[in-house]
Amino acid sequence: KTYTIEGYGTDSGVSPRAIAELFKQVATLESDWSYTITLSMLEIYNETILDLLNSNSATKDKLDIRQTSSEGNQVVGLTEIVITSTEQVKELMKLGQANRAVGSHDMNEHSSRSHSIITLVCRGKNKIDNSSTFGKLHLIDLAGSERVGKTDATGDRLKEAQNINKSLSALGDVINALGNK
Repeated sequence: KTYTIEGYGTDSGVSPRAIAELFKQVATLESDWSYTITLSMLEIYNETILDLLNSNSATKDKLDIRQTSSEGNQVVGLTEIVITSTEQVKELMKLGQANRAVGSHDMNEHSSRSHSIITLVCRGKNKIDNSSTFGKLHLIDLAGSERVGKTDATGDRLKEAQNINKSLSALGDVINALGNK
């Protein structure tokens, strides 16, 4: 899953391709519009939201979600960086990946122990009539479900596995509820 989302080596994943396409679309509109694009990257690890672009591990504070009237749900205190190129995005994704919680178990030596979310916010202003717009794109890499019996997880790995399974089950419940509306 992570390789599909992020890519590996020279093979671009869904996230880099989507971001490259966003830059391409913005470039086609630059005669009438000016855009600012920001990127943030977080992980949900053991029911805690952490900023993956804050490389200072001493300040790995738990972040909270708040609802705002202007932009909907927002993670308060999350690092948001203005991006201008795909090369810059690649470097930020490397930083985020390096800060992500990983661990090994009997089934996978380098297993993601968290869900990660890259959020792009694109704000546009029309040069002709001064109107404005914004949109958000969330690119999500979910941790895989854990078969605790097969991985022989104990201690911290067991707690991580239980939290991963609990969050994936909750996500399934949300998707089912939305599907039944």
